[in-house]
Amino acid sequence: MRRKMKMKNCSVSDLFFVRYGVNLELNSLVQDSNGINFVSRTSKNNGVSAKVKPISCIEPLPPGTITVAGGGSVMEAFLQMSPYYSGRDLYYLTAKEPMTNEQKLFYCLCLRATKYKFSYGRQANITLPDLEIPALESIPEYVNEFSLAQYGKNLLRQIDFSANNMKYTQTGEVVPLENLFFVIGGISSSQVIRSKVKLNENWLPYVRPSYRQETCVDAYVNKTVVPDGKVFPPKTLYVSTDGQGSHTFSYVSTFEFVPNSNVSVLLPKRNMGLQEKLFYAQCITNNRYKFSYGRKPKGKRLKSIMLPEYPPEYVLDYNVNNVMQCFHNVLERV
Repeated sequence: MRRKMKMKNCSVSDLFFVRYGVNLELNSLVQDSNGINFVSRTSKNNGVSAKVKPISCIEPLPPGTITVAGGGSVMEAFLQMSPYYSGRDLYYLTAKEPMTNEQKLFYCLCLRATKYKFSYGRQANITLPDLEIPALESIPEYVNEFSLAQYGKNLLRQIDFSANNMKYTQTGEVVPLENLFFVIGGISSSQVIRSKVKLNENWLPYVRPSYRQETCVDAYVNKTVVPDGKVFPPKTLYVSTDGQGSHTFSYVSTFEFVPNSNVSVLLPKRNMGLQEKLFYAQCITNNRYKFSYGRKPKGKRLKSIMLPEYPPEYVLDYNVNNVMQCFHNVLERV
């Protein structure tokens, strides 16, 4: 019988130097799209809320450190891969011993797992150094064996931006959504048998409305018993048509799926490449302000959303090879 090894814990200050950031206010800085990352207490975008011009008298904080929000989105922790400035109530952790980026990301997860201990009225400014986290020798083997670079390269191999030779005469006109797409409704949960896990290859993601694409899978359903015309391939454009926090968000699928009744699939009436579908997904999402829980983007409202008749030239001229090369350069740093 295999005995389960007990995990050894230690305090954050045993593994990291805990220091307060440079405590800058974004409204007093000059934003610059080519500048230095400004990391705040946000829980989004790896903590980066803007890019700002360098300040000659203030040295940016070093890459390879972990930022932790002491207040606001308390205990949101991120590994920063570039030099950065920080806002108020933001701490940064520097490893006392050599650590891989994979191990640092593991500790980001451990720190976030302590969020339940804090709130707006009980921040982590004082107690952060004393929080317990797994000791270095207790890091699971799968973390030590994981390679961010290899994982990224595997993701790149899955990208298929087919060449798009379409050329349009730019008219500058906007047209109703129904002029560009056939709108296909999803299937209600009462018509399918749902499973929490993927039982075999016949079981596909059952997609629901979501404000993030990675959380759109509600369950798995057996495609062999789904009505004809309700199973859609990868690279299909779909839009959330319900939910106060998720209506109007639009995405292009990366896998075969079945939409639920609060998701509408948009099938192009003309030949569209992946770049073009991604462009229209963003255009539709940008109309979110027009709708609410009581005014949903369904039926005629969805079909009447006004969209550019043709995408700008830069969408069709998008060079994914340049993007992939940039991503390869990033992977070399991890």
